[in-house]
Amino acid sequence: MTLKELEAIAFTARIGLTEEEKEVFPEQISQILSLIRVLDGVDTHAAAPTHYPIRQESFLREDAVEPSLPLEQVFANGPDVVDGYFRVPRIIEEE
Repeated sequence: MTLKELEAIAFTARIGLTEEEKEVFPEQISQILSLIRVLDGVDTHAAAPTHYPIRQESFLREDAVEPSLPLEQVFANGPDVVDGYFRVPRIIEEE
């Protein structure tokens, strides 16, 4: 991984990197990617797919319709409510 690729990923993920991290991370990420390439070479066509390494019983409950909270109670928890909506800080920058 190059420094340019690392900086592009960090920018996309909105992660700030120190100069020290910029020196160390490209090599570390390259090592991780090379290990993943080794796994890509493993023939798994005969292996049955599994979702969990151990058998689990269903832990989900049955859906049950329950009354919602009154809107006044919901909005009481919001620091900034305008016209029945929570106002939140903008996180998408316009270019």
